[in-house]
Amino acid sequence: MASPQDLVPVTDAAGPAEAHIIASMLRESGVEAFVFDTANQTLQWDAPRIINPYLVHVQREDLDRARQLIKSNREESVDLDWDEVDVGSAGDETIAEVNRRPEREKIKLAEWKFITPLNLLIFIMIMAIIFTVILSLPGGRSFFGF
Repeated sequence: MASPQDLVPVTDAAGPAEAHIIASMLRESGVEAFVFDTANQTLQWDAPRIINPYLVHVQREDLDRARQLIKSNREESVDLDWDEVDVGSAGDETIAEVNRRPEREKIKLAEWKFITPLNLLIFIMIMAIIFTVILSLPGGRSFFGF
């Protein structure tokens, strides 16, 4: 027999962010809401939402109120007409010109400071030690296929 406290899906969402926003809106209105997406985030599943939808759950007794809150929230939301929004211009400067700026030259030099002959020698020695340790382990040679 169905209990009024049983959790039932009230709506689905395009992704976890939308589902949590809907659940947060419901909680702020006094309806306890839940999104069970931890497995999806942990395992990083990327299934289409038809197979694996992001559902917002509420208690059965709050289902009608939650549907009404979601409906009224969508009606009150603002839809932007992006044709009317001024996003500015991209400018005439190309990427090559941006990269030739003096401040970019400082960044380029700073990025390569760590590559010195001494650091390269240290890297090669560390790799040799790691290779030696792996070969000395039981089954180490089978790891490399020889």
